[in-house]
Amino acid sequence: MPDGPDHPESWIFHMAMAWLGDSDNTMSYSERLAMIKSRADGMGEPARSAFLWMPDDTEVHKADISYWITEPWNNRHGRLTLVGDAAHPMPPYRGQGLNHCICDVFHLLGGARAIRDGESSLEEVITAYEAEMVPRGKEEVTCSVENGLMLHDWNKIQESPVFRRGFKPMDGHGDNGGQA
Repeated sequence: MPDGPDHPESWIFHMAMAWLGDSDNTMSYSERLAMIKSRADGMGEPARSAFLWMPDDTEVHKADISYWITEPWNNRHGRLTLVGDAAHPMPPYRGQGLNHCICDVFHLLGGARAIRDGESSLEEVITAYEAEMVPRGKEEVTCSVENGLMLHDWNKIQESPVFRRGFKPMDGHGDNGGQA
């Protein structure tokens, strides 16, 4: 927001559009923009207008979504480990990447305290961290990939609980139970 929140005409946006299929690394910015506008033409509002109103000189960069399914590695007796996106890089379709990074740091911070207090060795801390993180990372990356594939399949979206029943609050939410 270069000129602040009261001047939306000056805001800079990052927009992303994803689809399944082979990618074409030879396309120019203008060819990518034309393809995006063509795909956006059938979208609902406000996404449709947001893409169609992109200026003709917009540089449209290609950014493949990459990931790997977390699996154990040789931590060199606790001297080497991975954290965050290095340990469990995932597509953005569930919005869980930052949550898992925070969880990683939480576990490692507790381990660092145990090392400081003489309760554990570095190797024990890293081995325990990876024993918790690897299956958690594997599960979340797998779920994120599956969710991304589902979100790109209209028939699967139509069968989803949210599409069929809508959003419904959980019991106890939206109700303060008489409490102020």
